[in-house]
Amino acid sequence: MKLLNEAGLDLHLHTVGERASHIVLDGVEMARKELGDDYHVKVTCAHLEIQDDADLKRFAELGVFADYTPWWHAGNMGGEPINTWRELLGEKRALSMYRCKSLMDSGAIVTFSSNWSPYLGMEVGMTRHITDKTKALEHSRTKEAYPPVSEQMSIEEMLLGYTINGAKQLGIEAAKGSIATGKDADFLVFDTDLRTAEHDGFSNLGPSEIYFTGKKMN
Repeated sequence: MKLLNEAGLDLHLHTVGERASHIVLDGVEMARKELGDDYHVKVTCAHLEIQDDADLKRFAELGVFADYTPWWHAGNMGGEPINTWRELLGEKRALSMYRCKSLMDSGAIVTFSSNWSPYLGMEVGMTRHITDKTKALEHSRTKEAYPPVSEQMSIEEMLLGYTINGAKQLGIEAAKGSIATGKDADFLVFDTDLRTAEHDGFSNLGPSEIYFTGKKMN
């Protein structure tokens, strides 16, 4: 507990399965109860895949960041991944994967890791599907959207996860993550409006101009 009392401590933990994130959430709950106002820790559960139903609301309640790698959200293996995951995990768990929308709707701060192109991440996060239009390897294409389709994210939600929410996770939101007076002028210019672009093939998009601290980089 003494370590957790250090101001500015960040813990970034890989918690793919439900047991791993459950242990982290229990630990955070215990630390918050014991330390009270002296709790100064920022905890991120990264590369999330499966969470127990009872834990979904706890991320928001405990202030734990929920980080996903959204280009996995098509099932991460091509073909008909739901059949493979059913065999490996069982029916209920196979149908409870990558529930980032549920977490965001609960009030949790959801962030996205690239682990590849962020535009690929945004496309698959929105479609849970890899098609012939997707800028991805052919063997990763899937026959249909990975269930539940209710977990498909909107472009606005994807942008939040890749911008201001990520800045909050890193503790740099005062200068990064959004365009506002007094912040660093880091931004991208696109020839296509991302908010209305087709979701299928979104991964082929890219910026026409890049600005860092107000200076054009290309």
